[in-house]
Amino acid sequence: MKYGIALKLGVLLALVGVVAAGLSGLYAYQASREILLESARQELLTSTRVLARRIILNREEITRNLQVLATHPAALQVLAVGAEQGDQVGERAAAADQMATLFSQFMLANPAYFQLRLISASDFGLERVRVDQQSAGLIRVSGDELQEKGHFDYVVDTLKLAAGQTYLSRISINHERGANAGQEQPTLQLAMPVRAEGAAMAAGLIVVNIDLNGMFALLQTDLPSGFQLFLANGEGDILIHPDATKTFGFDRGRRALIQDEIGQAADVVSGKLDAAVFEAREHDYANAPMVVAFIGQPIKVHSNESRMVLGLAQPLAEILARSQPLARDLLQIVSLLCLLCLGLAVGLARAITRPINAVSVAAQRFAEGQPPGPLPLERKDEIGSLARNFAQMQGQITEQVADLLRKQEALEHLAQHDILTGLPNRRLLEERLDSAIAYARRHGGGVCVLFIDLDRFKLLNDRYGHDAGDAVLKIVAERLLGMMREVDTVARLGGDEFVVLLDAQTSMDHVLAIADKLLNGLTAPISYQGQELALGASIGIGRYPQDGQTRAEIMVKADQAMYEAKAVGQGGVRVIDSAASAGVQPALKCVDQQRRPDQGEA
Repeated sequence: MKYGIALKLGVLLALVGVVAAGLSGLYAYQASREILLESARQELLTSTRVLARRIILNREEITRNLQVLATHPAALQVLAVGAEQGDQVGERAAAADQMATLFSQFMLANPAYFQLRLISASDFGLERVRVDQQSAGLIRVSGDELQEKGHFDYVVDTLKLAAGQTYLSRISINHERGANAGQEQPTLQLAMPVRAEGAAMAAGLIVVNIDLNGMFALLQTDLPSGFQLFLANGEGDILIHPDATKTFGFDRGRRALIQDEIGQAADVVSGKLDAAVFEAREHDYANAPMVVAFIGQPIKVHSNESRMVLGLAQPLAEILARSQPLARDLLQIVSLLCLLCLGLAVGLARAITRPINAVSVAAQRFAEGQPPGPLPLERKDEIGSLARNFAQMQGQITEQVADLLRKQEALEHLAQHDILTGLPNRRLLEERLDSAIAYARRHGGGVCVLFIDLDRFKLLNDRYGHDAGDAVLKIVAERLLGMMREVDTVARLGGDEFVVLLDAQTSMDHVLAIADKLLNGLTAPISYQGQELALGASIGIGRYPQDGQTRAEIMVKADQAMYEAKAVGQGGVRVIDSAASAGVQPALKCVDQQRRPDQGEA
């Protein structure tokens, strides 16, 4: 099978266009994907910074709570040395009760508090007031259950601080005996010394044990779904991890470091970088890569820790899933471009084949109703046969379309005009009347119709036959058209009933003058086969808006007025004015056309 040059060129151009569109779409997708990844990295880093800021705000809030408790007069009263006699014992007990109540209120307001204690600097760091969190609720520990804590670092280090300074312990597993709900749980202590004004030594300290898991679980609820939280200390020991078995390895004798699991975090742990965002693809993340953001957060209060490392991670697959709609859109665009290239290639191929293009142009011009132009009729091949068949088909279609248009115009005219007189019929009148009312309602103004009924027409029809009646109706139609303007509508409703729709708003005096003119014209004798036929007419007038708001109301008013005019006598005009619409007896004005003495009965 031989392929023409037009086909070969069209296929080549189509392939070039498809390849170009595909490469452009691939480049756009890769660029958009990279932008999406970079946006996700920045969003993750921002979320990490926000989370770190919230942790700082939580620590500051705890510091303020400690400040309230450490400066409360009852705290110093409980820790007062030598208050062991008489009323002083009762006062100390009352102060202890007051502090226990304050502890309970703070712990109820802060569910992450495992324990609140007031510890004395004397008596080997004896607990003076202690409230613990238990599964059943809060419990105050008293009596012999109060313990000596002077050997713990958080007691020794806090007592060295000035008033208002805060101590932060290392995050660890709480192994203190009698820690109740906080025992064997990840925890940290924040403490503040209790000092009397001007005192050289602290009288004691307030210390709160924080539920680390609870606090971070609460913070994580505000993170988007799918985010994973990491926390490590300054050496990189994992404290919080999606896999709980990797946390607090140092407490079990086997350290688990975040830099060993995610190598890119080493610079943040060492302090070389304050923040880093990267993709984790090693070790546990080889099959499920993550986008991870780490920041190093220095600890700005007195603590055995110098810095904390906070991290957030999001599965790379979730981020890339956002690019799927973009990929679909780009695929649609590339598909459209490929179709466009194919269309252009086909168009060029057709342009090369000029004879076929000539037939195409002729068909297009014929479709637009223009002369077809030259056709390759002289060719002896298939193209010439196609052109000749097209020319023959064009002639047949042109003739059929012209005939169809003529028939359509005739049908439309018959549908809207009276067959006998050629006047607009009821349907066309109603359309024009509706349009006139709508225009008057929108722009202001009025509409007027004259309802005309011929008098003595039935007698004439019975006496001279229907042919005479038809002739009279044609003459009446011609007279009405002759007496009215071209912009007015003269319609025949049927029988001997005619309606005149005035084009513009007209004063009542002018309308009556028009009606008088019509009566004079209609009552003039009509010559038919040597006979002088005399007719009369009755005219009723309906106006918008005086006589109604709709076509039906106005026509009814005009019809009523016509019948009332007919009842007055042969020939007349009846007007129902604006008073009629208000329920007032309508005023009557008749313009009688007296029959001339020489007019006989028809």
